Amino acid sequence: MKRSHRARPAGDTPDLQMAPLIDAVFLLLTYFLFTISLATIEGLLPSELALGDDFREEKLDLDRKEREVVVRMVQTGSRVQYFINDWPAFGFENVRSRLDDLSASDIVVIDPGPTVGYEHVVRLYNYCLRAGVERVVFPLASTATATPRL
Repeated sequence: MKRSHRARPAGDTPDLQMAPLIDAVFLLLTYFLFTISLATIEGLLPSELALGDDFREEKLDLDRKEREVVVRMVQTGSRVQYFINDWPAFGFENVRSRLDDLSASDIVVIDPGPTVGYEHVVRLYNYCLRAGVERVVFPLASTATATPRL
């Protein structure tokens, strides 16, 4: 039995199909993008980016418990009302005097309502950092539903 084979012309070279190769590369790229785990701590904004050379060890006071102060903000009309640990604070000045009493190891939770403008939240966050509070956190539920109002 005779096998038939096709003879190629002398100048004809086989073509390399690039479309399936590009499709395979994009499929691998999307697979790795969807399976990568981006583990970040949510709800905690960094207060310092680097410790630097002037880092000094401080003695820890093991008997002292850290305090957690929750500052809730509610927009009523054109005013923002503040509540510190569910007690009403009369204006931002009252909140500032309470934050001045905190130490660096205390925790401040800023809980803005969904209609509170970001300028009020940023002002409170910046004042916490100026007052020396190193741990300022936001609850995840309220920041996800907040709408930007400037």
